[in-house]
Amino acid sequence: MSFVVEVLKKSTEEVLHVGEFEALYEAVACAKRAIDAFLLREFQTGMTPDKLFKHYTTQGEYPCIFRDGDNTLNVPFSHLRYAMDRCDHVCGSAEEPISQP
Repeated sequence: MSFVVEVLKKSTEEVLHVGEFEALYEAVACAKRAIDAFLLREFQTGMTPDKLFKHYTTQGEYPCIFRDGDNTLNVPFSHLRYAMDRCDHVCGSAEEPISQP
């Protein structure tokens, strides 16, 4: 069984098929990269984590992970929780900087 990652672009309501992965950890890593890319692209100097997170919730790119053949979200991954945690890193409030592979 494979895992499918799709991204909902909140600003345009467009859904993009990102990829299919054999392992759950690969699908989750892909979803996290999509969020990280958005946050890094949208960050502006001086932006607070709260402001960046609010921007993500209104304009972000929300990754969803499905199991191949199922029609429901069935993988426990919270894009909002992950984005909230990463906003601190992107804005420089956390000790570990965000890194892109």
